[in-house]
Amino acid sequence: MTAALPDPFFQPSYVVSRERLLEAGHLLAARLGLTVDSRALAGHGPAGETLALDFMIFGARRPRHALVISSGTHGVEGYAGSAIQHYVASRILPRLALGPDTAIILQHANNPFGFAWSRRVNEGNVDYNRNFLEQFDPQKVAPDYELLYDTLNPPDLDPGREAGRWEEVQRFIDRTSLRHFQQVAVEGQYKYPQGMQFGGHAPQAGTRHLLALVAEHLAAAETVVWLDVHTGLGEFGACELITGAAAGSASHLFSQEVWNGAVKSASSGESLSTPLNGLLDRGVAAALPEQCRLAFAYPEFGTYPMERVLRAFRADNWLHVHGDPRDSTGKAISAELLEALNPDNARWRRMIIERGAQLVDQALAHLPGVTRPGAHRSAA
Repeated sequence: MTAALPDPFFQPSYVVSRERLLEAGHLLAARLGLTVDSRALAGHGPAGETLALDFMIFGARRPRHALVISSGTHGVEGYAGSAIQHYVASRILPRLALGPDTAIILQHANNPFGFAWSRRVNEGNVDYNRNFLEQFDPQKVAPDYELLYDTLNPPDLDPGREAGRWEEVQRFIDRTSLRHFQQVAVEGQYKYPQGMQFGGHAPQAGTRHLLALVAEHLAAAETVVWLDVHTGLGEFGACELITGAAAGSASHLFSQEVWNGAVKSASSGESLSTPLNGLLDRGVAAALPEQCRLAFAYPEFGTYPMERVLRAFRADNWLHVHGDPRDSTGKAISAELLEALNPDNARWRRMIIERGAQLVDQALAHLPGVTRPGAHRSAA
């Protein structure tokens, strides 16, 4: 079969994605049932639009069994995640029958500020996927991050000085390893609010809202299967399934069961991702009932080589500390970050939809109470 064109699924902006997904949900409400719990945040998007986390529950209002698909934990990465959500709403949900205890939940835009303003972080420069902690230590930072602070967080982007900084990075990699540099750069730090990968000094409004949504609507859950979509790490269009759970843990083993052994533990060193601090899946696990079985995976879709992606992260951080997002340099930096995490490439987008559809099918096959007449086979 010919793969479906991705154009109906990848949306042009946060606000258009939100409005279209809510509209699609209401069209399905009569057949599946729909509960929408929207938690608005302070501030607005570029056109003055409301910024909100939208928890769209199809099926049981207080499900015992639920599949959750979330997007935009890293803001601008929400284009890929929401595309999969739009695909599910238009191509999968209309085919499903759900039992009285089962729900499919589309969580649109965990970090709506970042999605709307094309940033990975929120308005306080906090990386949401480093913010799911019970306790915060404002001095927590890797010694090598401090050693490389001015290289990772440059005061300028002067080409001559930048060349010297990247030479310093290469010397550091030669002394240690590329993987160690990756961990130092992205694991999450809590000391420098203006630095890259800042995890915050307290839970952010968005993370509090998300955990409150989980605690309220999944209070009776016995089975939760969760996909939180990310981009930027790995080969172009390739997908690695990552979990923060330790290899061999109950959550890791259940995730392996759901996704045919493809889930890799970052904390145990199996993944392209190095171990990270304050991950969403650990926050979700703590918010769910103790007896609930959780299978959680971050589908990480690769885009460009690591250096290009890291350069885009650095430049974006520099821009919002030292630059002006409104001038030509700022606009070029923002456009490059968007391209680094949401390539304007039809083949890449088709790969996201096709693999996303497969992952959702695998999840549905392990969710009690789902009837799938003519079960989906491809993205056709």
